[in-house]
Amino acid sequence: MKTVLITGGTGMVGRRLTDLLIDRGYKVIWLSRYRDLNAEVPTYRWDYRKNEVDHDALEQADAIIHLAGSNLGEGVWTEAKKKQIVESRVRTAELLLDRLQSTGRMLDAFISASATGYYGLCVSERILNEKDIFAENDFLSVTCSRWEDAAFSFNEELGIRMVVVRTGFILSGESKAFKKMVLPTRLGVGSPLGSGRQYLSWIHLEDLCQLYIKALEDTTMQGVYNAVAPEYITNRGFMRTLAKVMNRPFFFPAVPAFLMRIVMGEAADMVLSGSRISSQKIRDTGFRFLYDTSEKAIRASLSAVRNSK
Repeated sequence: MKTVLITGGTGMVGRRLTDLLIDRGYKVIWLSRYRDLNAEVPTYRWDYRKNEVDHDALEQADAIIHLAGSNLGEGVWTEAKKKQIVESRVRTAELLLDRLQSTGRMLDAFISASATGYYGLCVSERILNEKDIFAENDFLSVTCSRWEDAAFSFNEELGIRMVVVRTGFILSGESKAFKKMVLPTRLGVGSPLGSGRQYLSWIHLEDLCQLYIKALEDTTMQGVYNAVAPEYITNRGFMRTLAKVMNRPFFFPAVPAFLMRIVMGEAADMVLSGSRISSQKIRDTGFRFLYDTSEKAIRASLSAVRNSK
């Protein structure tokens, strides 16, 4: 039985991925702020601020899936929040690398989350793929670049197979961001954000977790893969589809960009920008999306929301 160590396991992706891995016969353990070996998922303690990580967790791990990171969508991006966003992703990976180097422990794979924000906060018709180098100098693209550099170090310094999962907007009935879209739409006031012409690169939670499992099991996978559905859709198109699925009107004017920035600050640029991002590389591995259109994914997510009540 292989043991998979997940950081950030208590989050939406981590919990669902844990369930799926256990169903496939893996043992799963988590790194978290508190140690609880009697929990349903044995949990070991770490604290990157103090450079501490439970040695027992690393000794057991055959592979690490690194999902840890402060939520990008929570709160305004103050300087303190920005520091937390970066350090919770980069310093945590550096801590794991340091401990593996000091113990000589080898892994089958190190698989790290990243984000499509790597490509920069711009709006473009150009289709971007994994070979494109980030050209923007915004906070999110620089953060993603540093995040991925930390992941690449596992391969460069230890020879461990490394996969980066560059993730778009995650659709799920559990997603707080999706629920924020659903509420105004249910009230009949759903509308685009900003120009509405920006592309929304998305992936359903189930497909994302299956992609992580493929990255774990397919030893030919190495490097960066975009975790986005094959459909290209704008923010306006997505919100119109949501209204259609919910049988609600869609006629309200767009929420002005300046208002979004007043409410969200710099973080508003995450939803006010977006280009077309290719999923061809992961599809070339044989991966098939269960939810390849936003309408399918929205219907499944809305059903999950209703069933959770």
